[in-house]
Amino acid sequence: MKDRDRFRSTRTFGSVALLLLLATAAFAHIKVSNTSPEDGATLSGPVRTLRVWFNREPDLTLSKLELTGPNGPLSVEGLHTMGEKDLMARVSGRMPDGSYTAKWQAAGDDGHALTGEWTFTIVRGGR
Repeated sequence: MKDRDRFRSTRTFGSVALLLLLATAAFAHIKVSNTSPEDGATLSGPVRTLRVWFNREPDLTLSKLELTGPNGPLSVEGLHTMGEKDLMARVSGRMPDGSYTAKWQAAGDDGHALTGEWTFTIVRGGR
């Protein structure tokens, strides 16, 4: 009987330790805290920069920003950080009215790369 109880205790302890380890790993991953333009925004003109802020400093070598609009991909250049747990890049090219999707890839100090996206719309002429 004692061996069975010891086995149950060891198994329970192992399960709890695994859950704590997974929770700690999940907490360590990088997460978005804000974007510019804001997710879901409707703008009256083109944007010249994309910027995304995270809960921790992103590793620039494992990061990227992309932008796709109604006519396809746009040029996003000069990826850098302003030292505020962020990624920032210039957008060049014509930006007609329509929906845009900005995509990010970033990794924190744990080295695990994550991806995400946000959207915004350009509508000129007061519509």
